[in-house]
Amino acid sequence: MIIKKIKRILSKTKLDNRSMHQINLSDNFINENFEFNKNTNRLSEEGIDRIFIFFKLIYNKEVKLEVKKNDIWSHLIIESDHKYLVNCILNKDKQTFLNLMDNVGKTKLIYGLLNFHDYKSLINSKKKKYKETEQFIDKLISLGEYKRLVKVYNPENGGGGWNISHNDFDYGNLISKIFNQKNIHIPPFKSPNFAYGFCSKSNFYTVKDFKNFYMSIRINEIMNNYPQINIINEVGGGLGHTAYYNSFLNKNYYNIFDLPNILVLQAYFLMLSLGEKYIHLAGEDKNENSKISLYPYWEIFNNKPKSCNLWVNQDSLPQIDKKLSTEYIKEISLFKDSFLLSINQESRNANTNGSIQYPIGEIINHKENWKLLYRSRDFLRKGFIEELYSINQK
Repeated sequence: MIIKKIKRILSKTKLDNRSMHQINLSDNFINENFEFNKNTNRLSEEGIDRIFIFFKLIYNKEVKLEVKKNDIWSHLIIESDHKYLVNCILNKDKQTFLNLMDNVGKTKLIYGLLNFHDYKSLINSKKKKYKETEQFIDKLISLGEYKRLVKVYNPENGGGGWNISHNDFDYGNLISKIFNQKNIHIPPFKSPNFAYGFCSKSNFYTVKDFKNFYMSIRINEIMNNYPQINIINEVGGGLGHTAYYNSFLNKNYYNIFDLPNILVLQAYFLMLSLGEKYIHLAGEDKNENSKISLYPYWEIFNNKPKSCNLWVNQDSLPQIDKKLSTEYIKEISLFKDSFLLSINQESRNANTNGSIQYPIGEIINHKENWKLLYRSRDFLRKGFIEELYSINQK
């Protein structure tokens, strides 16, 4: 038992992030093809003003609500970088805010929202840069496999490409084929500066682009199978990658519910990626161009339940305080003729409050009005489970 615990601790310490394929990369290949993103794109004055008004509104409401949470995310947002972000917005310091956004990839603001390893680790550790590159190639090939652009490798048959080297693919060409919908090129999400990734034909991609494009593909397939769905709701949207890619694949309206600090990052990078006029922020009037709305998490409980919604969650619900995630599921249970798509881990890792991260199935807890439609291993990540539930089907 002690040996098992020691091995588990060592595995966590190594942060192996094990991949689907055996990949061999040379230092020259990594140095020649991978880099840290740097661009000069910025929002308009009006866009920044909108974000400042939006944040002040939801920040003041959260203070009044006095919501008590004790989970991974509640601990992350009290880091000094998050306090710095809050202060510069509340003080209406646009220049400091813009400087922070220009260098956000170097901060802890995007911890868990972008690369596997942070900027400092990737700059200082050759080993971690190798692992990050390995994960990028692995997710790219896995996504190619899902789209039938690459054959699915089978280690049981031996050989046949299971062991992959950097010479096996034209990765730029594979990316171009993947991000193509009905002969229309889908441009990548505008990644934060100092994100680590691959530049192809002046387009920059990180590992998050593949993980979230896969999620948007699955959403699109579900929408095609269940055309009655008219609204997509995501709980915990990261930087907004999935919502962004979904806007190219589906015309349905998309809502994100998240923490105030994270909503600021979503607003900035979604406006930068999709266009300011397409992003609606809570408290604003919706216009005819709005495609994606951003709401603080408590708004889930303030909207009257409607029919035909697709709820989406990945890398999130198990990490949230169980009391709050249970309340989310209870609220979602009120929606008729709806669905939940979940891609999450079930390893029951320790949470920051001494409890564990509860799997989605345990949070749903065999509710009578929920039906599991399918359950499978995730196509891109080892140890992640993809599930689709129907809710209150007629």
